[in-house]
Amino acid sequence: MAVSAEQLARELRAFDGRRQIVKALRRALTRVSKPAVKDVRAHAVAILPSTGGLNKWVAASRIGVKISYASRSAGVRMKGSRTSLTDKSDLDRIDAGTVRAPSWGRRGPGSWHNQSVPAGWWTDPLSNNAQWQADADTEIDRALDEIRRG
Repeated sequence: MAVSAEQLARELRAFDGRRQIVKALRRALTRVSKPAVKDVRAHAVAILPSTGGLNKWVAASRIGVKISYASRSAGVRMKGSRTSLTDKSDLDRIDAGTVRAPSWGRRGPGSWHNQSVPAGWWTDPLSNNAQWQADADTEIDRALDEIRRG
């Protein structure tokens, strides 16, 4: 049936047992996204440089499912984040193929440089894996059927 997330958001607002449906849907979407998360981690280890441990460091990122029920931004998204020593790390830049690395033997301002790494540690496995997207659509359809049954 594959309906849009916006339609789910509209029907959820009018449903009395919303809390139970949302809770069950979160659990189901988290369960169906686990194979995709494993694929992302394995792809990061496979394509990123192992020297210095960048591949394992990126693979250890927190990866979760973000579910939004606002009507205009309704949807299911995979989100990854990693906190380094001082601030959030720029995983988007690493996915684009650039990482900041310290320059050997230099300290102070200007001691970091940009280094190229293989791009797509995040986007490639998620765009090539249509199975988790189909499973998420199935779970959304199941939730809509339950709402419509009352």
